[in-house]
Amino acid sequence: MSKWTVLFKQDLPTFFDAADKFYKQEMKPNDYKAISGGFGNYGERGAKSTMIRCRFSGGVINKNQLLAFREVIKTYHVPMVHFTTCQCLQLHHITGDIIEPLMNELYDNNILTRGAGSDNPRNITSSGLIGIEKDEYFDVTGYMNAVSEYLLGTIGTVKYPRKMKVSFSSSNDGSGHTRIRDLGYLANTDGTFDVYTAGGLGPNPKIGVKVADHIDPKDVLYYAEAMVRIFTEHSDYKTRASNRSRYLPVKLGLEEYLRIYNEYVEEAKKKDLDVINPIGNIIEKTGPVEIINNWRIKPQKQPGLYYVEYHPIGGTPTPEEFIELVDLVEPFEGVELRLAAEETAYIANLTAEEAKTVAAFVDNRSAQTTFEKSVSCVGSTVCQIGVRDSHGLLEAILAAAKPHHFEEGVLPRLYISGCHNSCGTHETASIGFQGAAKLVDKKPVDAVALFVGGNEAFGSEKLGEQVAVIETRFIPEFIVELGTTVRNANTTFDDWIQENQDVFNALVKQYDEKI
Repeated sequence: MSKWTVLFKQDLPTFFDAADKFYKQEMKPNDYKAISGGFGNYGERGAKSTMIRCRFSGGVINKNQLLAFREVIKTYHVPMVHFTTCQCLQLHHITGDIIEPLMNELYDNNILTRGAGSDNPRNITSSGLIGIEKDEYFDVTGYMNAVSEYLLGTIGTVKYPRKMKVSFSSSNDGSGHTRIRDLGYLANTDGTFDVYTAGGLGPNPKIGVKVADHIDPKDVLYYAEAMVRIFTEHSDYKTRASNRSRYLPVKLGLEEYLRIYNEYVEEAKKKDLDVINPIGNIIEKTGPVEIINNWRIKPQKQPGLYYVEYHPIGGTPTPEEFIELVDLVEPFEGVELRLAAEETAYIANLTAEEAKTVAAFVDNRSAQTTFEKSVSCVGSTVCQIGVRDSHGLLEAILAAAKPHHFEEGVLPRLYISGCHNSCGTHETASIGFQGAAKLVDKKPVDAVALFVGGNEAFGSEKLGEQVAVIETRFIPEFIVELGTTVRNANTTFDDWIQENQDVFNALVKQYDEKI
């Protein structure tokens, strides 16, 4: 066991006591959430089951952890598995009779849940392919792990006003949502980082403020400590809704925010927190180099190794499918499952033959187009605070579009959140939806707010804006009509929207007014 699983396992009795009361209905859901969230556990809709969120820096799940998940899912008959946009793996519909042995088994296999919820530093996100992607500027793995270690050490010792999200990117492609986190490290081609802070999604979303250019990677912890200080020392701890870091530049004024932050960086540098020669992504495995004509299979930066893309619909593989996948890869040396911010998973460190075997397995169990790789949170049928069934909406959209066989690019990837908490990261999308309500004949009906224009491309960063509220039942029809319009123009959505914003607006207006 790692030092963190040993340390945090000592806290579990507090959680188990609360869980026992929750399952016996002796504790109200909100009271339970105040305790359980810090252990990565939340009550589900109906207050009879819970969800466990497991954290992995950069979304990297090693082989031993994969095998442990397989055994846990089989032993305790876990009915639902979900890959999240924060690169965690969630186990759903956990009942009171299995919560304690299941959690203990996770910790015994170096799988952490502590701090995966509530007012804590959350899972550090990344591209999911750090250390193996051929086009990355440099391997940021060691620096990411150093910041992760530092922040894990603050759990239970630092009182955070709200959650704090951190991201690393090994290029400028925006993966991992680096510029819209509380703290983001964006790699440069010269082996340095630009640092962004005070970004975030949800109510009043913000793109992060750049606080430093081209910092030496050894200095990453000074910027982490400065972020913890400014976040904890300048939040009021009273108005919870405005206690995210993105409100600080507004509250303090941007100039004063930057002054304080950089002052804290300089004070932190008086400590010995240099990250010297961190251990990066070490892979000793090799294999023969091949040219493989399969879009799911991509070569890694390590010669002779490959990764395979796998995107179960909505990031939710069936438990049986997950078990079969782990059974398949168990013989493969050094195999990893890497979770990405769009709920895609990559099976990594494969030889060419292993990659072909995995690709054949996932092909009919995985999305085939960018549109089918659309993102959704678990939604209101599972989540206790969800407003709409985001996952159900995604399934309805895909079912409506399936007979039309839209070509790649005709429809974009959609991002769907069940509520304003943005677990589906809808503000980052060219087309995103957020659970909402709409008055029709003076009565509220199921609806979603439509957000358009989001973009995380470097130099073109923009958060989507709400343009309409459409009844949920009309959304599949709306998407099919949009796809048909784009197809008839013999182009892709990304190109079409540049010249046809007025046509798109008219289509939106049509469905916004439809009852």
